[in-house]
Amino acid sequence: MKIDAVLEELKIPREAYRVIMLMPLVYVAWADGKIQSQERKLIMSIAEERGLLDHGGRGCLERWLTHAPTVEQLKSHLAILSELARSHGNMSGDFDADSEQLMIAWCQDVADAAGGLLGLRSARHDAEHAALKTIVAAVDIRNAKHWRALLAQPSGA
Repeated sequence: MKIDAVLEELKIPREAYRVIMLMPLVYVAWADGKIQSQERKLIMSIAEERGLLDHGGRGCLERWLTHAPTVEQLKSHLAILSELARSHGNMSGDFDADSEQLMIAWCQDVADAAGGLLGLRSARHDAEHAALKTIVAAVDIRNAKHWRALLAQPSGA
């Protein structure tokens, strides 16, 4: 896979390539058909804390938060992340198995961000569970079985 060509096709500036790790979070936020303000705030906070908004990253993220990504876009982004995690180039240092697990944890946080009603119902919609499972299945990490088990549990269990 030619990472630079894919980044160009996805309109992600090369200098902002790290923003791609936010696409799965955005996908989870859009899973129920709309982004809740709490989900948006959490994603923006993570992006700011990790320095992912520089060099055109903010524009990419704003575009994703405005227009729901398709499953095909998500798969393209996850393929790039996997390639970066497994490559030995100068961009690969930001993506490894720990980064993938952290990304999945952030996805779970986004799924929980909108919150349940006074703790009386699950904070996650079925669509969010499905989005999380799609992401876990696409990210080839050693602990995928562990993450799938966690995702199968009701929120708060």
